Amino acid sequence: MQSSAAPPRPFPLPRFLGDASGATAVEFGLVSIPFFALLGAILQIAFMTWAQENLDFTFQKAARSVFTGQFQTDPANSGATTTTLLQAIHDQMCGPSSSNGKSTVYNCAGAKVDLKIGTNFANTTFQAPVNPNTRAWATGFGTNYTCAAPGAIVIATAAVEFPLFFRLWDLGLSSFSDGGVLLQSTAVFRTEPYRTSGASPC
Repeated sequence: MQSSAAPPRPFPLPRFLGDASGATAVEFGLVSIPFFALLGAILQIAFMTWAQENLDFTFQKAARSVFTGQFQTDPANSGATTTTLLQAIHDQMCGPSSSNGKSTVYNCAGAKVDLKIGTNFANTTFQAPVNPNTRAWATGFGTNYTCAAPGAIVIATAAVEFPLFFRLWDLGLSSFSDGGVLLQSTAVFRTEPYRTSGASPC
């Protein structure tokens, strides 16, 4: 008994090209990557804007106590060390470290505060919070405090690292080597001629 040879199978390419049953899935796959990347970028920028506004609000309230002299004349700050004084300004932003603190969009516990005195507004400079070469916190930032006497020009800066949630598109936002984004708030002002009882607090 002789077996008959199987008929040749037609070449599948024309049938494959004419099959549109999976076109929707393929089109969705092609479109979904840029769509979700764009959505992630929008959400990232929205979160950053929200956190930046929150940082500005909390820091400006703390800086105002230096502007009015309330911070300098507070008996609790008399004779305190630089670390203690910076922590006191930090606590005004975030709440006391012994408690849960204030609710903020950014990580307030990781915020750094720096306060220096300038000679005049034209030549006022401040230290950059991040070293662009190492992409880490600049050496010495967050350790400077100079008491602001009445009429002094103050350069107060607060900075914090904010996480980059969607890293499909960096968008050039990251400032730190781990991908974090720098949020920074700076206030430059001349302190009011506040009253001092007895010797100057500075």
